[in-house]
Amino acid sequence: MSSNYRAQAGLAVHGPGPWRNRGPLTPAPSVRRWWARILDAVFVLLFSGLVIGIALALTTVNIISIDDAAKVALISYPLMALVFGALYGCTLSLGQVLCGVVTLKHSGRRVGLWRGMTRYLAVAFFPITVVLLIWILFDAPTMDLDPIDVYYRRPPQAW
Repeated sequence: MSSNYRAQAGLAVHGPGPWRNRGPLTPAPSVRRWWARILDAVFVLLFSGLVIGIALALTTVNIISIDDAAKVALISYPLMALVFGALYGCTLSLGQVLCGVVTLKHSGRRVGLWRGMTRYLAVAFFPITVVLLIWILFDAPTMDLDPIDVYYRRPPQAW
């Protein structure tokens, strides 16, 4: 890679941040960034609920089985998180469009498909992980139960 790579790529060499449309971009306030994230989470939940609702409606009129509706319900949330993560990484997510912000690397490029998808998937499963941990803690067995021992299936052979 050449030493003047940033100049060849059309990225800002000097200035406060990345340049777009022949002008520097100023950093967005944290309130707008958080509202963009909150709106993205709402859209993920909304579209997941829409897909689940359609699957349940198709179940009630006997077009698909309840097993298929359960599969759709289980896959819709991670799938929507991946779709919105891809939008976040490659273009703009809906929350960013509504809040007027954009997420870029320090070099001025987009975050990227895989980083956006994995980030949204990790954020999407964080609340579920917390709920499962709390559930496990409250549902854990008490300490006064009988201890568990491990035995051979048959007596050991004498040498």
